[in-house]
Amino acid sequence: MLAAENWCVKVVDKVYGPYTSAQMRKYAHEGRLSAKSLISPAGSRAWCEARREAAFSNFFGYNTYGDKKPAGEPVFGKCDIAANDAHIKARKQAKKSSVEVANFVIIFDAVAATASRVEAAVVGLGNAFRIADNVWNLSCELTAVGVRNALAPYLSPTEKIFVVDATRGRSSWQNFAPEHHSKISAAYTVARSSKSE
Repeated sequence: MLAAENWCVKVVDKVYGPYTSAQMRKYAHEGRLSAKSLISPAGSRAWCEARREAAFSNFFGYNTYGDKKPAGEPVFGKCDIAANDAHIKARKQAKKSSVEVANFVIIFDAVAATASRVEAAVVGLGNAFRIADNVWNLSCELTAVGVRNALAPYLSPTEKIFVVDATRGRSSWQNFAPEHHSKISAAYTVARSSKSE
């Protein structure tokens, strides 16, 4: 999975966030985030225990596979207290819910130098293949916003990205001029309202 900068935390049936990685580490130090807390990159629907996420496993004394580190290795977060009922219920609920894989079309308006960075990022998100120079097909568990957020760090501040969730009929975009942004918004708003009638 691609390194994320924004995270959500799920407690029972409520989702909190997004929080930055720095905030998550702070919460771990304060004891507000445990190794068994369910977390997910912002925009994703795939929940896992914090100890199983590479970005936080060291904090709780686990390796990247979620296995306990040998005694004597440094641990940065507070130690877990026995899991309370809320965590147990949340884990059971997460196991019951199935993650829906969606199909996306991703369109970049990026310079050639960015293409290799973006390619690795897209492939890291799931089953992906290139359709044209700057057009990709992707199947993964994220939402359109989640895909955009995962790929945005690999683009320069002015490069454009347009993500279409073909499974759920959603879209997300970034860095379009105001006139293009309003036209895209109007087109997708009309399309959605036509479907609901």
